Amino acid sequence: MMEQSHHHQHPLLRGIGHALGVLYLLVTLLFGPIRSLAAWLEQQRLIQRYECWVGELPPAAGLAVSLLALGLLEVAKVAVLLSLRYFGVIAAVVVTVGAKASLGYFAHLTWRAARPKVIAAYPWAARVDAWVGAQLALLRGFRDRWRDALRRQSWYPGIVNAVRTLRHQAARVLGWIKARWARAFG
Repeated sequence: MMEQSHHHQHPLLRGIGHALGVLYLLVTLLFGPIRSLAAWLEQQRLIQRYECWVGELPPAAGLAVSLLALGLLEVAKVAVLLSLRYFGVIAAVVVTVGAKASLGYFAHLTWRAARPKVIAAYPWAARVDAWVGAQLALLRGFRDRWRDALRRQSWYPGIVNAVRTLRHQAARVLGWIKARWARAFG
């Protein structure tokens, strides 16, 4: 009885928590569109050296570094909540996207480098990895079905055109600002 009344004391906070959770999943699912950034990062010497360093670690150390990277990503979720509390929803969205794009990439890169040795050394890690892979495949399938359903909507081409036009206009405005800035301070 006590648990039930406690559960309903802060429905707004619970709703915000659920919304941030959904946002986190959407950012995870939409991370694919910024693959070009990931491809560029993979070409950077520092990233390549880091990946080689992690790949050369013994399995236990590779697993520890991977768990540490994943732990940093989990700490970023606390930063999302703090930014929501002190700076608002927009700051929470920015922190979520930034954390996923930076710490998420770091955790992914670390696991990718350590994975072969860890999987070979620890059968339980292979099972966990397979389970996580299956869950990600389910999420990707959900994302693809959702995206396809959106694309079939009659309003979708108009939204895509509006976004393209907005991007084009923003690029023109930025070009104009840069030109003015260069003339004024160049």
